Amino acid sequence: MHSNKYKYVSIVSAAAVLLLLGIYMWMTYRSVTKDIEERASAQLTWAMFYESYTRADLVTAGDTLSLPEARGNLSLVSSVEGMNDVLSRKYHSEISLDTVAMYVDSLLSVVGINRDVTVQLLAPPDEVVRQNNDRRSSWSLMTKPVSIRRDGSRAIRLALNNPYPELARRLSPLFLISAIILGFFAIIIIQLLRFITEQEQMTELRNDFSYAMVHDMKSPLSSIIMGAHFLHSGKVDDKPQIKEKYYSIIEEEAEHLLALVNKLLTISKLENRKLILNKHEMDLEPIINDLVEKAKAKATKPIEVTIRLEVQQVMADEQYLTEAIANLIDNAVKYSKDEIGIEIKTWDTDKHVLLKVRDNGIGMTKEEQQVIFDKFGRAAIHEKNRTGGVSGFGLGLNYVDQVMQAHGGKVTVASEKDKFSEFTLFIPK
Repeated sequence: MHSNKYKYVSIVSAAAVLLLLGIYMWMTYRSVTKDIEERASAQLTWAMFYESYTRADLVTAGDTLSLPEARGNLSLVSSVEGMNDVLSRKYHSEISLDTVAMYVDSLLSVVGINRDVTVQLLAPPDEVVRQNNDRRSSWSLMTKPVSIRRDGSRAIRLALNNPYPELARRLSPLFLISAIILGFFAIIIIQLLRFITEQEQMTELRNDFSYAMVHDMKSPLSSIIMGAHFLHSGKVDDKPQIKEKYYSIIEEEAEHLLALVNKLLTISKLENRKLILNKHEMDLEPIINDLVEKAKAKATKPIEVTIRLEVQQVMADEQYLTEAIANLIDNAVKYSKDEIGIEIKTWDTDKHVLLKVRDNGIGMTKEEQQVIFDKFGRAAIHEKNRTGGVSGFGLGLNYVDQVMQAHGGKVTVASEKDKFSEFTLFIPK
C-alpha cells in the first residue's frame, strides 16, 4: 500500500511538473510571438504612413498633412487613419498594398524580422477584401489591424508567413534548458519508480524467504517435539532400539536446525566482511569422497558419481569450502530426476583451480539463473513448495557465492532446462 502511494505521488508530481513547465513554455512562446507581432505592427504602421504621405503629396499638391481633418491628433495611427480617410473620401485615392509591402520589406529587414509577409485589406469583422499575395497560411502570425477609415470600415493587417527563424533563435535556449531539466527529472522519476519496484520485489522475496524458512524449520522442530514426547511418556523405555531411533531423530533434526542457523550467521558475517578465513593447503579428494558417501546414504534414488580430480590440493578455508561443495552436491541430489548422475572434476588454469559439479537434473531457465545466487532468489520458490517439489529457502547457493567471494574467487552456472546444471568454483591459487 505504501509503495503504491509513493508511486502515485511520484506520477502526480511528474505530471504537475510537466504541466507547469508546459504552461511556462507556452506563455513564453506567446510572449515572444506577441513581441514579434507588435514590432511588425509598428513597422506596418510606419510603412502605411510613408505610403499615405507619398500618395497624399502626389494627389493634393502636398497640403494634406496640414489639414486638421486628416491629421486629427499627432499620433502616428491617427495620422495614417486620417490621411487615408480623406484621400479615399475626397480624392478617391485608395491605399496601395504593393507599395505598403515594399516599405514593410525595407523596415522589417532593419529590425531583423523575416520579410516573407502578406499585406491584407480587411473589412469588419476580419473579412479579407484583398491581399498582395497568396502566401499566407494557417501558421502565419497576424498583426493587429490598423484602421484606414474613421468609421472603421477598412483596415490593413500584416501576415508574417515565416516567423519561425526568429522564434527558434529566441526560444531555443529556453527549450534546450527545459529539455535538459525534463531529462534530469525523467531520470529521477524513473530511478525512483525503479527503486520502489525493487523494494516491492525485495519485500515479496523476504516474505517468500520467511515463509520457506519457517516451513523448513517447522518440520525438524515437529520431529524433535514428537520424539521428546514419546521419550518423555515412557512408552518406549522397555524398547531400547526404538528409543535409540528417537534419540537419533532428535539429534539429526537438531543438527539440521543448527546448520541452518549457522549458515544464516555465516552469510551475515560474509556480507558484512566480518568473517575471518583460515586458509591452508587442503586435500580435495578425501573431502569430496566423504561428501559423496553422505549424499548416497541420504538419497532415496540411485546415484552415480564420476570424480576426476586433475588438481588434488587448493589453498582455501577447509570448513567453508567443504560446506560450499556440499551445497552443490546437495542441490544436484535435490533437483534430480529418477536417476541421479553427478560429475565432479577439477583442473588447473593460470590463476585459478576450477572445481566443477555437473548433474543431469531438471536444469534452470535463463531467468532463474540470474537470481539463484541472490539471498532470497532460489528459483520458483513458491511453485516448488506448493506443488510438492523441493523445499528450502534458498540460502545454499548464496552461501556458495559469498564463500567464493570471500576467497577472492567466484562461482558460475551453466544450465539448460530439463537437461543439466553445471556449477564451477573458481578457487584462487
